[in-house]
Amino acid sequence: MRYQTPYLKTLRFRWYRLVERDQRSVESVCTLYGIPKKTYYKWYRRDHGLAPCAYRTRLTDRKTKLTQPIRQFIEDTKYVTNYGPLKMKFAVKRAFHIDVSTTIIYRYYQRRKLIQKPQRTMPWYEPLKEHLVVTRAGQGVQMDVKYVYATGKRQYQFSVLDPYTESYHCTIAEAKTSNNAIVALQAAEKYFRFPITSVQTDNGSEFRGNLHTWLVKHRIPHYFIPKHSPYWNAQVERIHKTVDDEYYQNPRRTWKTIHDWLHFYNYKRLHQTLNGLTPHEKVLQSVTLDC
Repeated sequence: MRYQTPYLKTLRFRWYRLVERDQRSVESVCTLYGIPKKTYYKWYRRDHGLAPCAYRTRLTDRKTKLTQPIRQFIEDTKYVTNYGPLKMKFAVKRAFHIDVSTTIIYRYYQRRKLIQKPQRTMPWYEPLKEHLVVTRAGQGVQMDVKYVYATGKRQYQFSVLDPYTESYHCTIAEAKTSNNAIVALQAAEKYFRFPITSVQTDNGSEFRGNLHTWLVKHRIPHYFIPKHSPYWNAQVERIHKTVDDEYYQNPRRTWKTIHDWLHFYNYKRLHQTLNGLTPHEKVLQSVTLDC
């Protein structure tokens, strides 16, 4: 749509004629036609080749509504929340007080490849029918995710717990994705200092797709618990309550960071389920028995 100036060319030349031929003052001509002097001089410069002639409307072009701050906001929010176009429209309006159509947002998703494909039912998915029997460290390592607000905004804590030694490690990420689950598993294995030989998770999207492909590639068995049965992952579910009680919701905590608490948990905290040992002592004991 081409916008037309409200001051047609014939009208503008009447202004100039009154000033140049009839020797009227610019102020009197502007008063006669009800326009400010700024408007007169602006069009005078354009019509006499002293300024660009293109008319620029004050209305915002719908194609330019997505300014750089809004585009950055959309990408950051999409990565964390995976909002669809309608929810993103609400988020943009709340943050910038501007209406952006869902069509514009969806097309921006397409251009920036921000659309995350939904997880489909995969042929390899088969839930456990019996509980795993773990006999050594690294078997049946349980993984889960919980929300945390350590920095004042929602983040995702990927928990990795070895049920045999009670060794625990967590990684905090900005998004709940399978790629971040891989990073968390690798970090936990490096922290535990023993190989992870099998993994047990629920059927959440963050534990499927890329994570499962990575486990298959490294020949690590991946077991899925039955749907809607979190008690099959009871130990890692219990650790979430422990970390809340001792760290996140403890007003008298002495640890400055979650990593400080992890060191306490694995190297100093006595565990009743381990007969008074720490997870690190249990690891050393299991290594001695294997030898």
